[in-house]
Amino acid sequence: MLKKLSVLLLVLALVSVCPGVPAEEPASPERTVHADLLLTVDYGDQVTYVIGHKSPDADTVGSAIAYAGLLQQLGISAKAAVAGPVNQETKYALDLFGIDQPEVLSDAAGKQFVLVDHSEYTQALDGMRSARIVGVVDHHGIGDIRNTERIVVWSLPAGATASIVWSAYQACDVEISREMARAMLFALLSDTKNMTSMNVTKLDREAYADLNAIAAVDDVAGLYDAMKAAKSAYTGMTLTEIFYDDYKEYIVGEYTFGIGDVFADSEESILTLSERIEAEFPKIYASSKMDMLFCLVSTENRTRMIWCGDGAEALVRAAFPDYDGSGSLIFEPKAPRKSKVVPPLTRALEEKQK
Repeated sequence: MLKKLSVLLLVLALVSVCPGVPAEEPASPERTVHADLLLTVDYGDQVTYVIGHKSPDADTVGSAIAYAGLLQQLGISAKAAVAGPVNQETKYALDLFGIDQPEVLSDAAGKQFVLVDHSEYTQALDGMRSARIVGVVDHHGIGDIRNTERIVVWSLPAGATASIVWSAYQACDVEISREMARAMLFALLSDTKNMTSMNVTKLDREAYADLNAIAAVDDVAGLYDAMKAAKSAYTGMTLTEIFYDDYKEYIVGEYTFGIGDVFADSEESILTLSERIEAEFPKIYASSKMDMLFCLVSTENRTRMIWCGDGAEALVRAAFPDYDGSGSLIFEPKAPRKSKVVPPLTRALEEKQK
């Protein structure tokens, strides 16, 4: 089952080790090195919740389900959870495959977690600073999550967190069930736009091929199209709910900003949907507690970015030199939030505070 991986898995033992802790026993011959490392973490007797970021999307939900399944296979009491209701795309996939929606948690305080698809407190479930974190699985940059114990971190610049979870199964030599393969497959399809995103890596392609074979889905392209249609329908949702459907917050020094990522079903609807959100933006901004808000309205090929808040336009000018002063910014091809929008905004804010 164990295959050669194209990318070296980054498994780190983080921060300090308390004095007096006895040395670990050698790895059991029945376990791989990576499985043994996972089991050296002190999980205690309580449940370990595996949870993604606020405004949970398909990658964060599917990855949480599958990683909880891996921990369970290794004998760890683990349970997938979400930091809010799942979106329409995710609900469609879960319902199609008969996979139970994870438990919705409202407060992390006093509980134990593995975080997937994020590593920043601003994106985490409320109360996470008062929780115990025993692991992180993420494909973004390293955030501000802190821990004083040794934990396992799987961190790779893959196109989807689900691909990293898949590689964890490979490294631990744990067989992937059809249900777990389907959870990872719909997560991978969503975050890589059916393997068309500019962020797709060799690891994503290997994960896709293996998961596709195990999941036994007759029409993967049709599955993705149906998920996309469910995502863009936003049935019964207000403009505020649409903005927050796929939303993340960031802190850069003294500044905070949030970015909503909205999917449009056609080139024509990019303009109409973004203009409707733009009209609602002052109201959304007033209740956001952020210094600035940005919204990406995209099809598979094009993005229109709008913004609101004091200093937002000046930040756009500094971050994107090609901005023409029109009040919005067009990206062709589509601009992924994590790779094409957050990094330049972050660099511009860091430069501003020097």
